[in-house]
Amino acid sequence: MINHPEITVVIPTLNRPVRTVRAISSLNDQSYKGVINCVIIDSSSDRKTEDKINETNFTNPNLKIRYLKNNNSAKPIDNWILGAKEINTEYGKFLCDDDWLEKEYFDKCMNVLQNTDTDCVISNINIVRKNKSNILNYYKYSTNSVEKEDVVNSFLGINNILPVTPSASLTKTTVLLESFYESLKHIQCTENLFGFDFFMSYYPVFKSNGSYLLNEGLTNSYAGNDSMTLNVKKGKISYCYFFALVNLIESSDFEVTRNQEKIIRHKLATFNLKKIIEKDYKPLELNNRFEPKLNLSKLFKSQAQKYYLKMYYSLKK
Repeated sequence: MINHPEITVVIPTLNRPVRTVRAISSLNDQSYKGVINCVIIDSSSDRKTEDKINETNFTNPNLKIRYLKNNNSAKPIDNWILGAKEINTEYGKFLCDDDWLEKEYFDKCMNVLQNTDTDCVISNINIVRKNKSNILNYYKYSTNSVEKEDVVNSFLGINNILPVTPSASLTKTTVLLESFYESLKHIQCTENLFGFDFFMSYYPVFKSNGSYLLNEGLTNSYAGNDSMTLNVKKGKISYCYFFALVNLIESSDFEVTRNQEKIIRHKLATFNLKKIIEKDYKPLELNNRFEPKLNLSKLFKSQAQKYYLKMYYSLKK
C-alpha cells in the first residue's frame, strides 16, 4: 500500500491546444488518489490553448489546474524555467505537450519511489505515429535500478539506449530541480531542449540516490511531423547528449574503462572535425579533461554504414 503525496506536473506548451488538452486529460484519467497539480506554461501568441482548456470538462476532483501565460518569450527553455519555479510538492515532473500518460502511471511510479531507495522512476514509452503502426515498449531493458555503467554504456553505443524524455520520469522535487538547474549550465544545448532531458533523468544515478527503470509502456510519445526532435540535425542532438554524459562522468567518481575512454576520445575528435565543416556546431562544445583521438577504422566504418543506408532507402523509393 502506498501513500498519496501531492505531485506537480508542469506542461510547457507553444501553439498546441489540442495536444495540450490531451496531455491534461491523461492526468484527469489517472487512478492515483492523491492531488495532482497541473501547471500549464503557455507562450502561444493567441488564446487558443487557454480557450481549449477552459471549454474542456475535467472531472477528476484531485486534479488542480493552473494556467500561466508567458508573454515574454517564445524560447522553448523559458517555459521550462518558469515551470520549474512552480514545483513545490514532494514529487514533480515535466510532461511534454505532445505526450500523455497511461492511467496507472503515477500509481506504479509512486509504488517504486516509496518501496526502493531511489529518487527517480522512468517508465518505458510507446511511440505513437501518424498513419503508421505504433511501437509499444520502445526501449529494450529490464525493470531494475540503473547503474552508472548502464548509463555510460548506453550513450556511448555499447549497450541498448535508455529512455531520456522527461515525460517518462517522476522525480523527488529537490533532485529534479537540482538536476534541471545544473543542466542549464550547458545552455547552448539546453536552450533547444537537447541533452538536458538525458541529464535530468540520470543525474540521480551519479549525484544522489539513483534512478529506477520500469519496463512498462506507461508514457505515450507522439512522433509527429512537427516534433522538435525530428526537425533538428540528428548530429546536434547526438553531441548534446554526448556532452551531457561527459559532464556527468566528470562531476562524479566514475572511472571510465579503456574501451569507454577510446570511444569518448573518438567522439571528441569527430566533433572537432564537424565544427570545422559546420560552424554552428562550435557553440555546443563543453570543456572536459578527455583528449580527442580519431579512430580511423571506426570513422570509415561509420561513413560506410551511412552510405549504405542512403543507397538502400533511395532504392526502396
